[in-house]
Amino acid sequence: MVPIIDLAEVRRYPNDATLVRSLDLALAQTGFCYLKNHGIGADLIAAAQASAMHFFSMPEKIKCQYDIANAPRHSGYVGFAESGLYADEASRLYEAYDIGLELPADDPDFLVGNIFYGPNTWPDLLGFKQTVYAYYEAISQLAKLLTHTIEAALGLRMHTLTNMMRKPTAQLRLIHYPENQIACREADSHSMMGAHTDYEFFTLLHQTMPGLQTINVSGEWLDVPPIPGTLVMNVGDMAEVISGGRYRSNPHRVLNTGSQRFSMPFFAAFDYQSVIRPMVNEHKNDGTSLIAGEHLLQQVSQDFSYLRLKGSEEKQSKILEAKIVQAQQTRNPFLEGKITWTN
Repeated sequence: MVPIIDLAEVRRYPNDATLVRSLDLALAQTGFCYLKNHGIGADLIAAAQASAMHFFSMPEKIKCQYDIANAPRHSGYVGFAESGLYADEASRLYEAYDIGLELPADDPDFLVGNIFYGPNTWPDLLGFKQTVYAYYEAISQLAKLLTHTIEAALGLRMHTLTNMMRKPTAQLRLIHYPENQIACREADSHSMMGAHTDYEFFTLLHQTMPGLQTINVSGEWLDVPPIPGTLVMNVGDMAEVISGGRYRSNPHRVLNTGSQRFSMPFFAAFDYQSVIRPMVNEHKNDGTSLIAGEHLLQQVSQDFSYLRLKGSEEKQSKILEAKIVQAQQTRNPFLEGKITWTN
């Protein structure tokens, strides 16, 4: 069973003892939880969803004008033809739109080719940028409050983690799964979105229909259907490292129910160059560490065919090309041993 955490006090007291205990227990035991009283207005969520669905309803030739493969940074439209390296995703059927932190065209990281920084690609659609980015900012603020709660849960000094979120690589995905008549086959090989972990710190998800599943500690798939008025929170790879394994980056997938489904996952993340290592006392010397942005690039490069192709294009800098080529050869270690058919 996925627990429900009440965030009524999080904006005033993010390190409230009751909240800290309940969130810590949920993340340690299941890696997933529902968040109620999260403080993000229903009107804002509805407006962002409506803007996204308006865009997805447009003709394919219009949507493809904002193709992420042609964008100056990793932001834009992701069409139905895009595919990741998932063995269980034979029935992939969704489109998406990705945005991140809005930065100017003269941002130094953008100028040297960092795909997670710079100006977002925005469609020429009335109200889209305003509403979607307003949601991005609101969910970012909630993520920072929850990060303070996690700091307290892990016995860390306040701001230990949020100080690594001054220029985060956090991304928001707008995902549309269309209604379809495709017969549901074996989920282990024909998921709509294949089994994966999330690469960042944690994820905050708005969803409209069932289909999401996570795997429990017994290796059984557990449904995580929408509950009105809540968001879903799940542990990402960075939290597993920082907590020394106390929090588990749970594999999850989306099944094809045949019904139209919309979701908005926000991936709370650290600055690109942040060194991620175990921070709880009993694991501080474990030696496990990674660079937040490097791990993200490695895994995203396996999710997007345009990045897998870019590794050989002349326009890429030699440094970026080397990183992308390396990413093609690096499987996500956080999946290993958690799902038998991906090992």
